[in-house]
Amino acid sequence: MEANKPIGWYLKEADQQITSYMNDVFKDLSITRFHWMVIRNIAERGRINTWQFFQEVKNFVTVQEFGEIIQSFADRGWVVMGAEDTCSLTAAGEEAYKNLATLQQERAAHMMRGISDDEYKLTLSVLNRIIENIVHQ
Repeated sequence: MEANKPIGWYLKEADQQITSYMNDVFKDLSITRFHWMVIRNIAERGRINTWQFFQEVKNFVTVQEFGEIIQSFADRGWVVMGAEDTCSLTAAGEEAYKNLATLQQERAAHMMRGISDDEYKLTLSVLNRIIENIVHQ
């Protein structure tokens, strides 16, 4: 692949490839990269306020898709809804998270092969500076 396309092309292509690659590993479980994103955040935070968390991910999923993800977790017995629109993992959800994390880590390791930690950090730093330059113009 030639490195002469605009940065937007690479960003969009990388996102599409990552999504497809991660969706493939989860397909037998009928979940997607975005399900992973949500369950990972619930596990790491202990609980989420669903509306507040949607504000963080609304560039990736619609409100309807987000609701369907939460509902699919509830239907599987992976989450329980609490007061004030909070959502936390059940014991079954914690076990599912561990299993999904193993799959995700294997795919992420493959995806990042040949890329050093310094290269990865530099890429994130450059992208962050681009975002900041645009936001703070």
